[in-house]
Amino acid sequence: MREIALLALAVAAGACTNPSRPAEADPAKVQQLAQTMLRNVPVPAGARDCKFEEVLGGATLTRRTLLELAHEPIGTKAEVAAWINPPELDSPAARLILDGKDEVQRRRAAAELLAAPFYLVYHIDLVDAPIALGVKDFKRPTVGARAIRYDKTGHPACILVFTWGQDPAKYEWSVKKTDRPLVDPAVQKAMQDDLAAQMLKRIAGLAAPPPPSNLPADTRYERQHPERETP
Repeated sequence: MREIALLALAVAAGACTNPSRPAEADPAKVQQLAQTMLRNVPVPAGARDCKFEEVLGGATLTRRTLLELAHEPIGTKAEVAAWINPPELDSPAARLILDGKDEVQRRRAAAELLAAPFYLVYHIDLVDAPIALGVKDFKRPTVGARAIRYDKTGHPACILVFTWGQDPAKYEWSVKKTDRPLVDPAVQKAMQDDLAAQMLKRIAGLAAPPPPSNLPADTRYERQHPERETP
């Protein structure tokens, strides 16, 4: 009986140290890391430019998701709205930490996120898109953003500035549809969806040199950041 008990104890110990068992971590450590990142957001010209290959291979997060992970208020500014921070840009582990119901899965997701070699946060700086914001103004829309690379301690290493705008045909459609004093909510939603879709396309090519911009050179974002004007 003593030998059987010792054998059972050995099997149990082996199961506890099984190297194939997924690692776990306290989600509170992710919260602390997210808070550190938020305290260390660089000013637009406050970090070196990332090389294009430096934005590949890390865990990705939108600023809205970073605020959620940090348990900080999101606020009502357009730059942190859900439509311009699509969850498709978040690493699945981050979404599981926030949305998961099973605590073991959340702990495994926390370990996965903390093991990332670096973090790339998509930080929206400017949403200059009147119709998408419900304002009757036919200025061509543009969105300005930065991809901020953080190291494992939550400190910024470099940034990549990028812009994008509306699909031209969609923009013309919105102008024709906005023939009343107020913007139709359906048109506003369509413009938000298009800007989010154009964002995903732009980010898909973020690791390559940016294409020539089809937006006017005198947009508000470019005037604020002439040193980073897209060629």
